[in-house]
Amino acid sequence: MYALGRLVSITISYSLLVAIAERAYTLLTRLCISKLQQKSKDDDLFVPSVGGIEPLRAFNFRTVDPIKYRPFETKRHVTMGIKESTKQDWIRIDRNYLDRMNLRRQLLSEHPEVCLGNGKISNPAILELYEEIVLDLLPKRYPTMFRITGDVFANLVTGFKHRISEARLDHTAMLRHLAENVEEDFYFMVPNALAEFELQGFVSCFPQGLLPAAKVGMSVAQIHEPVPGYEGRLKKGVNRCFERMAPGQSVGRLNWAIQSNHADLYLPFDGANTLKTDDSPSQKADVNPSASYLRVEHHTLTCLPRTGTIVFAVRSYLTPLTDIRNEGAGPSLADACESMPEKFGLYKNRSTWGPKICSWLREDNSNNIDYSGLQPTLHSSGGSCPFSKTSSEASCPFAP
Repeated sequence: MYALGRLVSITISYSLLVAIAERAYTLLTRLCISKLQQKSKDDDLFVPSVGGIEPLRAFNFRTVDPIKYRPFETKRHVTMGIKESTKQDWIRIDRNYLDRMNLRRQLLSEHPEVCLGNGKISNPAILELYEEIVLDLLPKRYPTMFRITGDVFANLVTGFKHRISEARLDHTAMLRHLAENVEEDFYFMVPNALAEFELQGFVSCFPQGLLPAAKVGMSVAQIHEPVPGYEGRLKKGVNRCFERMAPGQSVGRLNWAIQSNHADLYLPFDGANTLKTDDSPSQKADVNPSASYLRVEHHTLTCLPRTGTIVFAVRSYLTPLTDIRNEGAGPSLADACESMPEKFGLYKNRSTWGPKICSWLREDNSNNIDYSGLQPTLHSSGGSCPFSKTSSEASCPFAP
């Protein structure tokens, strides 16, 4: 009996061990399958996430005023001016959206060779940016404006739609869809074999003094050659910024200029105030301060995770100088304009607009001051580059 009981006990123990082993095997198998499924799911994602995206479920662009950036001060020593950014801040939308989209479509129709550019070198990055913005950011961040249903991307504001599967086969089409859905322009800086970043593609509907097609194949340094004060520490700072950007990292900064006598956003050749041709409105007429503007560009540099391309995004804002003066900021802007180094002032054609506009900005208009909605600056100094350490190095990193 003892032997029989012992045998039964052993049998039960063995059965229990087998059951435990089978259970452990089942759990391990499920865990492995889960990991494989998750990996497969991750592989199917368009691109790795670049920061969280908070949906604006009740967003109404018609009620959103443009951001009031005022990035001008007269400090002689400035900081780098670069701030970390997030993916959801990549694209800005406000009440001007529909008018700007109509203008961009017109420009794309009339000047496609100026507004769009791509090639084999930039095509992988173009696909990545299209997936990042059109297929991921826009429908997630602005669900009241953009929607993906099956294979169709729809802009609920403009009414335009396109098939995603067809767009992904045509890189020029992807650039066009980017241009027709957001206000930002994009410049694709692709690393070459020497780890230097070269302009290899672009969406440029609102260029300021830049003809992108003429710059394709140029490195950052070559693009900057005409900019006063670029050589030296500024050049090293720009290169260091590009070299240190990690995949997925995004940073932002601001640039500004005075745009005299007109509110044109499309300035591909001479720009607002640069001495390039005699065709600019500022060259053809006496300066009218009340018809002139502060042009602010919000710049975002993002290192795409998959290709390592740095995308330079530019969002342009125009503010009438009458608004600046009414806010009480006229004297500060005048000081900033006059504090530009001599060579940079010449580059910006300050002699044409400076005396009259600066004098007008200092006129007393205190009864109309409006401080509402002002945003903190990302950097200071008149038109300075965030990579500069003194105002003598002032320049925009992508100024022509």
